Amino acid sequence: MHGRSYHFSYVAAISLILSPALSLLTISDGGAYASIINARRPQASDSLRDSFGLRAQATDSKIQADKLFEIGVKQYRQGLFREAIQTFEQVLVIRKQLGDKPGIGETLNSIGEVYTEMGSQPKALEVLRQALAIHREIGEGARIARTLNLIGFVNRVADKFDEAMKLHQEALELAKTADDQIEIAESFHNIAAVYAEQANYAKAIEFYQQARIIRTQEGDRRDLGRTLNNMGGVYYNIGDFNRAMEFYHQALAIRREIGDRAGVGRLLNNMALTSRKLGKDTQALIYFQQAMIMLEAIGDKTSVGRLLNNMGAIYEGLGQSAKALESYEKALKFAREGGDKVGENTAMEGIKRLSSGRLVPQ
Repeated sequence: MHGRSYHFSYVAAISLILSPALSLLTISDGGAYASIINARRPQASDSLRDSFGLRAQATDSKIQADKLFEIGVKQYRQGLFREAIQTFEQVLVIRKQLGDKPGIGETLNSIGEVYTEMGSQPKALEVLRQALAIHREIGEGARIARTLNLIGFVNRVADKFDEAMKLHQEALELAKTADDQIEIAESFHNIAAVYAEQANYAKAIEFYQQARIIRTQEGDRRDLGRTLNNMGGVYYNIGDFNRAMEFYHQALAIRREIGDRAGVGRLLNNMALTSRKLGKDTQALIYFQQAMIMLEAIGDKTSVGRLLNNMGAIYEGLGQSAKALESYEKALKFAREGGDKVGENTAMEGIKRLSSGRLVPQ
């Protein structure tokens, strides 16, 4: 999620660096039983029966929380971000009632991740800092590393690259100490992403390749798709568009396989931009149209608006002024609804070029 123009960049038209995958969590039963005040002195048999009852109740709540968490993960991967937040909030309530600190921390991580994907960085940081405090208290290096990577990702989105790099490198050391291959790969991926933002493409490829090897070995399909997508982005930025398209096709197959609608939409956008560079404007329009369906379905108004601006530019270049104007006018609507000033300005400029004295929307 980065950059500022309609050519390819890591946050340009649409975010290319997807947030770390939500992982399913085995929840500890520790500290899960609250005390109950009883007006009468229980007999030994009552006490034993109450103990079994409390354990059964806590187990049921834990199972409920785990099932809800899985639902939240599926909603997130389908791009149903608001629904995922609501589900994770329900999980958070239950896990707080159970006193399950690892579960609370992981749920906060997931909420922060979804907020980041939605572009709500302040909310994301708020909950991720809560998660970090909990994980530092627990003292588990792999959990701390995961949260540091997420916070680093938010800093990267905000162009705070030095802070992001520091957080990702700290996460890498913790993950190595814990011998957590998944988090080691995530740290490599994030370090590569910072290098890519700073146009140090050789270093970016080096670290993405390390992440790719581990994710292939671990069978980590979703995150392998993220790494392949970003490697495509690096090759795009160095002008090797055919190599970029190779990586995009590999990533697209994975994202379709796992049902990641948001990821599919963003990849199709990247492939459209790359097709334009290869002089294949007709193919680019097809990819943009497919991407728009995906991103409109998940309510990503900013991305849809920018797609429409890109489509307007293609139609304009092909001399199809009526279609170009229609695209820019739709883009303006989505940009305003999504609060995207950059997209709004681009749409207005396109409308002014093509309106021929018509009243331009204000």
